Amino acid sequence: MALNNVLELAAPSPRVTGGVLRAKVGTELPVGAIGAPAAAFKNLGHVGDDGLERTEDRSNQEVNNWGGDLVAVLQEKYGLEIKFKLLQVLNADVQKAVHGDDNVTVTPADDQQGTEIAAKLNAKLLDTGAWVFDGFYNAISMRLVIPIGRITAVAPIKWSHKELAAYECTLKPFPDEDGNHGYQYWNDGVVVLNGGGE
Repeated sequence: MALNNVLELAAPSPRVTGGVLRAKVGTELPVGAIGAPAAAFKNLGHVGDDGLERTEDRSNQEVNNWGGDLVAVLQEKYGLEIKFKLLQVLNADVQKAVHGDDNVTVTPADDQQGTEIAAKLNAKLLDTGAWVFDGFYNAISMRLVIPIGRITAVAPIKWSHKELAAYECTLKPFPDEDGNHGYQYWNDGVVVLNGGGE
């Protein structure tokens, strides 16, 4: 039976080291909620205040017998979908995530002009990557690790003086060699102190 314990509640916020991080598939993955991910993971900066939305798809089909009784519920498929909004549109790593690594070129600033980021908009599939989503709440740490995932949709981007331009992304994970689409870790941050002598 679950006890009423406010220490088990969480409203995650992103870490200063990044709430959404991306690296190449095959990069060493974190295996817990604590500790920094590998340096190859690039911080994609500020995320919209809706945070991270994770959906599990377990589409089912009901089977009835002759007579109309429900006798089975078959799971037709399983999948994850993750949605988030990237706000730092002038960040080269964000541009690469939403347009493809090979479609983005960065020209450094010189004495004539600032840094320029050029993105080709085309039908090429976006890059598959490894993803880490990091959050905390009080002493609690939480982490979602996606070994293999690809952005499959980017919502319309609006240029308006009334709101920030942003890339609203839908990420689809794929199963790894163990058949897992992702790994979720929670750490309550409560340590156990060993009793010692005086």
